[in-house]
Amino acid sequence: MSSDIAQPTTATGHARQYGDRALQTLLSANRALLRAEQVNALYQEMCRIIVETGGYAMAWIGIARHDPGRSVDAVAHYGDRDGYLRDLRISWADVANGRGPTGTAIRTESVQINHDFECNPRMEPWRERARSHGYRSSLSIPLRDERAVFGALTLYAREPDAFDGAELELLNQLAEDLSHGVRHLRLRQEHAHNARLLRRSLFATIEALTVALEKKDPFTAGHQRRVSRLSARIARELGVSDFDIEGIRIAAQLHDVGMIQVPSELLVKTGPLTPDDYDLIRRHARAGFDILEPIDFPWPVAEMVHQHHERIDGGGYPRGLRGERILLGARIIAVADTAVAMNTAKPYRETPGPDATLQALRDGRGTAYDPAVVDACLHLLRDLREAA
Repeated sequence: MSSDIAQPTTATGHARQYGDRALQTLLSANRALLRAEQVNALYQEMCRIIVETGGYAMAWIGIARHDPGRSVDAVAHYGDRDGYLRDLRISWADVANGRGPTGTAIRTESVQINHDFECNPRMEPWRERARSHGYRSSLSIPLRDERAVFGALTLYAREPDAFDGAELELLNQLAEDLSHGVRHLRLRQEHAHNARLLRRSLFATIEALTVALEKKDPFTAGHQRRVSRLSARIARELGVSDFDIEGIRIAAQLHDVGMIQVPSELLVKTGPLTPDDYDLIRRHARAGFDILEPIDFPWPVAEMVHQHHERIDGGGYPRGLRGERILLGARIIAVADTAVAMNTAKPYRETPGPDATLQALRDGRGTAYDPAVVDACLHLLRDLREAA
């Protein structure tokens, strides 16, 4: 810790007053840390608390840049109504404009106490500016991350000898807490950024799989997207959480991805399908599971795809699951798939049409399909053009 040659002259009776204001500042600062969401907003809030709660004249935070001049950027300040920082060029290099408290704190990684601008010979370059703003003393505390000092917190007081004893210890703790808070927020933001990149990559993969299937089977182009949209709407109608709706939407968009492994000539066959043809097509549910299971989705996407042809009475495939053993997402996709498929032309049949679709859903209610899911779908599809 560095201190200028001008020694404290304030009465010791002021020590408790200074310590109390520093303690209140520290408590308020820690409450702000708990609420913080963004680094820059935290910097600004800390400066505000230091001035409004602590009663200090001004506070600012400077970040060390690694440019040729090793400049210090003021990223937040409070109490500087008269522009003390305006046009002030500060460096953390060992040059004339880097030998003030802030630059020295960063460069030497040590606390810099200026007891009195009027008496401290090192403050001569800034004395007149400080005098015109009513500042008598200052304190600069380095801010550290896990690697090195990345900036400094600088405070100004209107009285000399304002930073000493218990007050200095508490303000050092505040700066340390701020540093920890910044590290935590940066890690959180880095994780959020990585999550966004992963999400974009995931959706690109989903889109690529969808396009690949549509190219293989042009008769069902757009089918998976329409099933996805309707499934999400049914899930929302049932009160499913936004998080789980997203998983259902993704599973629905990929529900027929296993068709990639079905021979192309079968997908475009214009005549009636044989029992062997149906057997090959039914394998797509398991094939889809095998394709998607290695992908680390935050939802059971592969299992929903695996189950989307199961029926609540046990009459579905590939495993003959019943009732609640079938995931809700799969039960939703089953109904949406039926509603959309019956309004889509196939090479081997005409489109049954809206009335037949409604009747098929009603007939399957409680046997093939979950009654609540059917009711939600029928409510949404008064006009079956939404499923087309």
